[in-house]
Amino acid sequence: MRNKRFIEVAFPIKQTSLASVHEKNVRHGHISTLHIWPARRPLAASRAALIAALLPTPHNPNEIGLLLEQIAGKSVETIEQKHVNGYIIEQTKEEAVGGVLRWGQENSLDLQRLQEKISKTYAGHAPKVLDPFAGGGAIPLEAMRLGCEVTALDINPVAWFILKCTLEYPQKIAGQTCSLPEFVLKDCDFMTAFLKAKGLKGANLHTFLKKFTQGDKGEIQLNLMSRDDPMLDADLAWHVRVWGKWILAKVRREQASYYPTYAELEPLTGKDFKPRSIRLLKEDREGIPQIDSLNAEFDESYLKNPLNPRWVAKPTVAYLWARAVQCKQCRATLPLLKTCWLCKKDKKHVRLTINLDAEHRSVIFGIQVDVPKLGSQQAHDKRIGAGTMSRTGATCPLCQAIMTMEDIRIEGRAGRLTEIMTAVVVN
Repeated sequence: MRNKRFIEVAFPIKQTSLASVHEKNVRHGHISTLHIWPARRPLAASRAALIAALLPTPHNPNEIGLLLEQIAGKSVETIEQKHVNGYIIEQTKEEAVGGVLRWGQENSLDLQRLQEKISKTYAGHAPKVLDPFAGGGAIPLEAMRLGCEVTALDINPVAWFILKCTLEYPQKIAGQTCSLPEFVLKDCDFMTAFLKAKGLKGANLHTFLKKFTQGDKGEIQLNLMSRDDPMLDADLAWHVRVWGKWILAKVRREQASYYPTYAELEPLTGKDFKPRSIRLLKEDREGIPQIDSLNAEFDESYLKNPLNPRWVAKPTVAYLWARAVQCKQCRATLPLLKTCWLCKKDKKHVRLTINLDAEHRSVIFGIQVDVPKLGSQQAHDKRIGAGTMSRTGATCPLCQAIMTMEDIRIEGRAGRLTEIMTAVVVN
C-alpha cells in the first residue's frame, strides 16, 4: 500500500495562517513587491503545503507531532499594549513561534534540515514539481528553495515575465558581475550610492568621484575612466536599478507633456501665509520640472527655514473621469457619479464638489479638502458624499429631473454616453 504523504494525515493550519498574516506586513525584499499580482499565495502557506506534500507520513505517531512542530512551530498567546485615546489597552495576540514558515526563516538551520530530509526521501534526486498556473510564482519559488526541480507555466504574459525575473534570471546570473553602462557614470547621486555600497566613504569617496566622474570643474571625464576598473563591477541588483532609472527617464521624456507639473506656494511645515496663484512649471529636455527657477526669488537663508513659504512642485499623477449623459429634460451634461468622495480616511476627508453652470448647462467640479466631521459620522458622510446616481437612476443637478436606468441604457445603446473629467490627482 502506498505510504501516505504527510499532508494527507496532518497539516498545521493555525500556525500557517498566523505566519501568512504576519507576512502581509512585510515589504522589503518580498516577492510581492516585485509586481502586484491578484490572489498571490503567501510564501508561508506555499512552503507549508510543499513540505507536507513532499514528505511521507512518519510510521511512529509521536513523530507526527514532532514534524508538525519542526515545520510550523507552536502557537502562543502574547499580550500587546496599545495606546487608544490616552488609555493603554491590553490585547491578547496569537503568533507562531519556531518552525520554518515565518518570514525571515528562509536560511535557517531548521529549513536546511527539512531540505536534507526531502533529499533523503527521494534518494538524493530532486523531486519534480509542476505548477501549470504559477501566477506570481510563490509556489515554484518555495519549491526551488526546498531543492526541487521546478517547471512553472502561465498563459498570462505578465505572469510569465514575473516568473522569469523571479525564478530564472537570479539563478542564471547569481554571483556574476559586469561593468556599469557608460550613461549612468554621469549620474552623481547614483554613483555616490553605488560607491558607498562598495565600501568607499569620506575622502576616498570624494577622490574617486572627482577623478573619474565629476572632474575638477564638474565636467564628465570619461576618458580617464578605465572600463576594467573592478570598482565599477556591479551585480544584478545594481544593474536592475540602472536600467530602471533608464526606463523611468525615457518614459518621463515621452509622457511629461501629458502630465504637467504645477507649483504652489506653501511652507514645508504648518504656518499661515498669503496664498498665490499656482504656476505651470517649465520642463527641461529630460522632462524634469524646473522648480529652482521659481525659488530663485528667495535667498538661501530664507529657504533654509521650513516655515517660510516657497514654491513646491505638484506633479500630475492621474486624471479622474466620469461617464456622462445628456439630461432628457434640460439637455444639460449630467455626470454619472455614485459618490463624490475622493478620499475618506481617519485623518483625511476629501470630496468632489459639484457647482452649477446654468448659462452653459453644465457643472463645474471643485475639490473640498479637510471635510469637517459632524453629527452621526456615517449618516453625515453619506449625505454630503452622495453622487448623482442611485439604484433608480441619475438625478440632474440643474433641473432635478431623473434619468432612469432604462433611459441611460437607451442613451448608451445609441452611442450618446460621453466622458467628463472630474479631478486631477497631484503628488
